Amino acid sequence: MESQKLVIFEAKEEEYGIPVEYVVSIEKLDTVTALPEMEAYLKGLMKVRGQLIPVLDMKYILFTDPIEVKDKTRLIVVQTSEISVGLLVEDAKEILDVKNEAIKDLNVLALHSSPYISGMVNLEKRLIAIIDPNKLVGSLEKVDDIKDAVDASTM
Repeated sequence: MESQKLVIFEAKEEEYGIPVEYVVSIEKLDTVTALPEMEAYLKGLMKVRGQLIPVLDMKYILFTDPIEVKDKTRLIVVQTSEISVGLLVEDAKEILDVKNEAIKDLNVLALHSSPYISGMVNLEKRLIAIIDPNKLVGSLEKVDDIKDAVDASTM
């Protein structure tokens, strides 16, 4: 039976999953350097293992509500096809092995409003939205400016 591993995180008491193949690491939040005139979803840049990465507020991206940093707050570092980013989440809960038959495709309406959600995991007492990091980063306004800022700071 085929299955998929997901890193499960929480935002506004809802659960989301990122396919483990995109996840580089899960880090505690360190110093984030703000950039002038940033988009509201961008917290700034943070150095992770010698690499400068943009820190994206997942609660803001999903709900336009800024995250409140607490002890459980984590940074999920993901590698997309274009850039490494840190996804700031309220809590990185677990790595879940999900059987493919538990994953349901979304209908056309849901795909239009949230193009980065690639499916839903339907478990007995849990419903988990699966986020495609490539589509998530690609859907963000001014993402090219973020890539330029990261490229400029690494030269």
